[in-house]
Amino acid sequence: MWADVVCPWCYLGEERLDKAIAASAHAGDIELRIHTFQLDPTAPTTTAPTLDYLANKFGVSPAQARAMEEGVAAKAAAEGLPYTSDRPASNTMDMLRLVHLGAEHGVAWQYLRAMQAEVFGGNADAFEHATLIRLGEELGIPGDEIRDVLATDRYADAVRADHDDALRLGARGVPFTVLGERLGIPGAVSTDQYADAIDQAWEQVHG
Repeated sequence: MWADVVCPWCYLGEERLDKAIAASAHAGDIELRIHTFQLDPTAPTTTAPTLDYLANKFGVSPAQARAMEEGVAAKAAAEGLPYTSDRPASNTMDMLRLVHLGAEHGVAWQYLRAMQAEVFGGNADAFEHATLIRLGEELGIPGDEIRDVLATDRYADAVRADHDDALRLGARGVPFTVLGERLGIPGAVSTDQYADAIDQAWEQVHG
């Protein structure tokens, strides 16, 4: 799956895919690999309220931006996910580079989800280096390695390569999921649809 930390539909899609995999008869044979996809490389590196960011991006009022958020918030609540419109927004390059570091330690998916929980839960410090270091250390990544990534441009090329790979496969946004290297799913579908797709891809790969 390709995803960005601040993408609400990725947040939903990941949870649904997680549930579909857990319920699958093939769960023990499914390897889930997360790929990064930066939705807005031009986003400022300073942190601002998400509603202000959305209002500026789409040319609407903060009240209209909040209304846009309400539908997603309801869907997140239905999945049991914390979700507030009063959350921070910022450039995600540092976070996505750390997802690639997480992959080196086998916890890329968990690191991404932990970052999203901070963002969508409304932690104003979600983008702060101290938060990102804490989350990584809780997953067993040495703090010195995290600090080294944050102090350099390490994995920036990997983030851009993941983005290019998604575009080559036909992605126009995220989440974008590919099963068995042959079945592509654009957007966040329901848990049942992910489950059906898993069964379909399994049949195509294994017959």
